[in-house]
Amino acid sequence: MNGPLVSMLFGGPQDVPAVVRFDRLFETDGALAATSDPAFLADGTGQILYANPPAMSLLARIDRTSNPNLLSIKIHETLSSNNAQHVEIALPANGEGVLPAVFTLFLFPFREEEIVFLFATDVTLDRNLKDALIESRQRYKELVETASDFVWETSSDGIFTFVSSKGALGFEADALIGKDPATLLFDVAETEFTLPFRATREMEEVELWFRNAQGNAVCLLISARPLFDDAGVWQGARGACRDITETRLHQMELARFQNRERLLLFLMRTIRDEVEPDAMFARAATAIARAANAEGCRIVAAPEGEAVAVGSEFGNLPAFAIEETVLLDPKRAFPAIFEQPCHGLLLPTHYRKRRNGAVSLWRATRPFGKDERELLESVADQLGIANEQIAIHQRLLRLSTTDELTGLLNRRAFHEKLDRRFARATQGREKAALFYLDLDNFKQANDRGGHATGDAALRKVSEILMQNTRSVDLVARHGGDEFALWLENTNAKTAEEKANAILKNGKALAEFSGGTDCSLGFSIGIAVFDPDHPEALPALLSRADAAMYAAKQRGKGGYVLDPTPGRQSG
Repeated sequence: MNGPLVSMLFGGPQDVPAVVRFDRLFETDGALAATSDPAFLADGTGQILYANPPAMSLLARIDRTSNPNLLSIKIHETLSSNNAQHVEIALPANGEGVLPAVFTLFLFPFREEEIVFLFATDVTLDRNLKDALIESRQRYKELVETASDFVWETSSDGIFTFVSSKGALGFEADALIGKDPATLLFDVAETEFTLPFRATREMEEVELWFRNAQGNAVCLLISARPLFDDAGVWQGARGACRDITETRLHQMELARFQNRERLLLFLMRTIRDEVEPDAMFARAATAIARAANAEGCRIVAAPEGEAVAVGSEFGNLPAFAIEETVLLDPKRAFPAIFEQPCHGLLLPTHYRKRRNGAVSLWRATRPFGKDERELLESVADQLGIANEQIAIHQRLLRLSTTDELTGLLNRRAFHEKLDRRFARATQGREKAALFYLDLDNFKQANDRGGHATGDAALRKVSEILMQNTRSVDLVARHGGDEFALWLENTNAKTAEEKANAILKNGKALAEFSGGTDCSLGFSIGIAVFDPDHPEALPALLSRADAAMYAAKQRGKGGYVLDPTPGRQSG
């Protein structure tokens, strides 16, 4: 091709073979002259032979583009191939207010005449609409993918027929096609309910847990709507899923934290407000078991230097010997986990880094996990404080109710307990015996051996009395060298047998005596309470006191029994 890339010099009809006469078509009243679409005729060199006004305008704009020889190239290709072609030409805007435009140019060859007929149509509107549609679809696609982690579609069989390109749950999209979503559920029991993937009605924000490709739990929030054909027959469902695992795990952690906080607050208030240790531990054990979904809870105390003792129990529990063995094992690591006779979890309690007890949880259904361990760890410190408070309370109670030297009840504590025991015996019509014991010749023993000997003698008396009484009986140092006993469910005969046993064992006090002529022993006065002969407690006390003095007057080392008001024997 020689000459201009697109020539604007037109030749006359004499230059065109007669077989193809386009001249009349391009004349003023010709069909091509009147059309609004560009039409022109060019020879093989690219020279324009005829052009209507729209074509002339188009050719002028083509000459101003960055690739003005495009038209000549296409004309040559069309003649060479002798096949009609079309090409799309994008025309930029210019500074004179002319807007960008897109034309589709159709080229029809006449090879024998070496000419090409070109016809152009303005497709700017179509192209703009197409681009707008593509952009709109892309925007919608991006918005959907941004608003959800993946979108999906299922068939009437409930299997995936489409999953967005990113895939889901760690699986590639292709790997999920043909798969039943129900097989990915974390809990297969949830298949009993209508799944969004088989939705027959619109479903919004259904929350389900799935197992991802790595086997981990993933929580999805699913919205779905059903698909129907033109006949109204259900064809499947379509929807979107959003991964809310992190949000749910955070909420679960927050709920666990709040649960622990509520439990700790309850324990602190209970420790602060509850006066009775037994009631305090009972409320604490109940609250801990319920907070941990346990069937039972046991709180034990182990004050320094003392045996492990149960503080309180709640619910279904195994024998305490299991925990006691663990607590006494110096090599045991904590928290201690049990599988027999049921699932258990035990954690020691401490106060100032010193172990002072333990708390344990038990249930038959399943082992305790991380949440329960953390819960138990959070309450163990508070229970350690409670155990210390109770230990202090018990020490103070012992100091206020017991005689420091002998460990027996002191006078005040004895009479407080005696009031309740006497009332119970009266109401229950039960016999009982009140003993008053006085140490014979204690002053001489004290004078001869000193206070150390006297103290040793008093401790020996305590030992003798404890050996000859039961745990239900009351044993007290009544003051100085006087002692008192209250024996439950004891008649006159049993009281005499007990007195003789004490006198016999009392011979062991001889080693503390002040001399052979002043042997250390007991003078015992006994008053038996008989509900068939009602009397007031002061009267019973007076009878026991009188009986003791009567025993001393008879020569010491013996006893006098007052079985009922008005009678004495010994």
